[in-house]
Amino acid sequence: MKDVAPRSGEGTPAEAGGEAFHHRPPGTQRTYDEPVSARSWRPAAVVGVVVPPLSVLWLTVDAWVSPGYDPVRQTVSRLAEPGAPRAALAGVALAALGLSVLAVSWELGRRVTSAAAPRALAGAGLAFLGVAAVARDPGRPALFVTHRVIALSLFLSLTLAPLLTARALRSDPAWRGLAAASLAASALSLALLVLAVVLLLAGALPAGVWERTFAGVGLAWVTLVAARLARPGSEPAAARRDAAAVSLTRR
Repeated sequence: MKDVAPRSGEGTPAEAGGEAFHHRPPGTQRTYDEPVSARSWRPAAVVGVVVPPLSVLWLTVDAWVSPGYDPVRQTVSRLAEPGAPRAALAGVALAALGLSVLAVSWELGRRVTSAAAPRALAGAGLAFLGVAAVARDPGRPALFVTHRVIALSLFLSLTLAPLLTARALRSDPAWRGLAAASLAASALSLALLVLAVVLLLAGALPAGVWERTFAGVGLAWVTLVAARLARPGSEPAAARRDAAAVSLTRR
């Protein structure tokens, strides 16, 4: 298809607010490589705003009412282990967290040109699903070890994803606030990991408090990202420029 010069006053696609349009006959649909309209509804981002707080609320209530459960020294996974009063519901809450994090990673992948940040966040979502599917069971050593390995991958993913997101957004003035928050979340998560190692070696790690603090930081960041992505006009400038370039090359 031949290039069509823009009409007077229209400018280039990159200059026209980041919207890149193919030359096409009137009435045809917009192609998928064009940026999503700033007015479009983003259900995946909304899921990331709503589901994590609700899941955390349920897990907090479950910990509070479970007899003999110590939220200071016992991890969240114990609520879902075989024999726990509401193990199935705790597993559903963990799985819901995983699905919501995956939804946010998918939405983030549509907005930024870097693939590293969405992939790291998707890794955290899959890890949440993993700890829900492979419940902690001390009576079955293989599953117990697998659960712990998946949990470790979750901690690492929740540390890495904010760092990569900050790197992807730092050059865009409209997203520098989220980039700074992402960098702070990653730094705090890394500090908590170091603290966990020190306390574990000293035999003084309050596993329940530490895990809840770490997960709280990560999930608060995920919810913040989701809220920003849910806003109209949430495409970073880099994504708009990339979409405009792709559109121009495919005419």
